Amino acid sequence: MSKVAIEPIERVSIVDSIADRLRDRILSSDLPEGCQLRQEAVAEEYSVSRMPVREALRQLEAQGLVVFHPHRGAVVSRLEPAEIEELYDLRALIETDLVRRAAPLATAADICASEAALKASEEIYEQRDVGRWGELNWRFHEALYRPANRARSLGIAQTLNFNTDRYIRLQLSLTGRSIERTKQEHRDLFDAYCTGHGDKAAEHLHAHLVHARDALMSRLRAR
Repeated sequence: MSKVAIEPIERVSIVDSIADRLRDRILSSDLPEGCQLRQEAVAEEYSVSRMPVREALRQLEAQGLVVFHPHRGAVVSRLEPAEIEELYDLRALIETDLVRRAAPLATAADICASEAALKASEEIYEQRDVGRWGELNWRFHEALYRPANRARSLGIAQTLNFNTDRYIRLQLSLTGRSIERTKQEHRDLFDAYCTGHGDKAAEHLHAHLVHARDALMSRLRAR
């Protein structure tokens, strides 16, 4: 009997599908901060029961995109300066440690992967494809950190980057100068990384994160 190749079937649960759709709408500001997410309305819109909607909203709560209020239910969380400060301070602690460890260990293949991710992010910046800014920004940072072989730290860094996605989009959409400065900071970070000097790479990364944090906090406080 001939063997029949069976293609793997990607199964995305209803909960994950709803969470993904709502997340995209929150990140794109289609669902703005303060917007109430009534479970009944969401369930009706996506033709599902309330149970998967409730679970999807809990996922978004864990990601910092939704908060629950006693009398209003789920609401899109506000962009807060205090949260920016905490998230970016945590990123600086964890990610500078990762890049410091990774740079001396990076192989030629690792550097090529990082450069490819950097170029992809630069193309997205030029195209002003806001929906992919966060994704490709993380892809570049992840490529830099992976040689450190610190799976738990990398996982925490990924979660923090996920939580800052809305802020990254806001920062890069402020002015063209924000994009140009981000591109230059990424280039400086990559150049330092390629030398294998972990401390130098960590210094550039720290400056990059501090600038992003301060620019966003200033912008939000001026609203």
